[in-house]
Amino acid sequence: MIIAHISPRTAGKTTSVGWHAHALHERGYPVSAFEADHSRQLAEWDVRAGGFPFPVQQQPSPMFHKNVSPSLTPGQIAVVDCGHAEDHRAIVLSVLRVADLAILNTAPTRSDVDRIERMPMREFIEDVAVLRPDGEPPETWVLLNRTTANSRSTNDYRNYLAEDGWNVFTTIIPNRQMYAQSMLSPVTANGSAYDALVTEMDDRGMLPKQEVHK
Repeated sequence: MIIAHISPRTAGKTTSVGWHAHALHERGYPVSAFEADHSRQLAEWDVRAGGFPFPVQQQPSPMFHKNVSPSLTPGQIAVVDCGHAEDHRAIVLSVLRVADLAILNTAPTRSDVDRIERMPMREFIEDVAVLRPDGEPPETWVLLNRTTANSRSTNDYRNYLAEDGWNVFTTIIPNRQMYAQSMLSPVTANGSAYDALVTEMDDRGMLPKQEVHK
């Protein structure tokens, strides 16, 4: 399974990928992280944290769909840190050609939602359908991150995006130091918002079934 974290511009994607991958790993899923971004922020985080407990592979290439998909083993989850879609369209489109799920990261602010609409991200995702074997765009869900506690705007933008036809996760990622400063230290995702995201995804049937070992 390939999960692509995307956004038009900066939206906390690298943080989401690192924490999301750790949360999946801690739940027992075989995980690989892929950096489809020339910034190499995920690789730097891996080094600073003393090494993630899963591989981090570099694949910032418009040939991602050729290079990565065949290499996955059954049941494995690849979590992909995509570059900014506004600047790296070819790479992001290549990832979306093989992604099973796209997670659109955005803060619940006017400027961030405006970027989604101005690009526009909906058409960008839908246009990849003709390049996919099933002729359909990847399933896409919005993840609200960098949210402010008790802010009415979070719910307002959730409703706005849902009314505009987007799937929106119930789980939100708060703007907290444990996430903002996490690139300086190892990650324990148990009990975090990203752990809650994995629970929601599992409850919605979005994750592969895990083998039960007796």
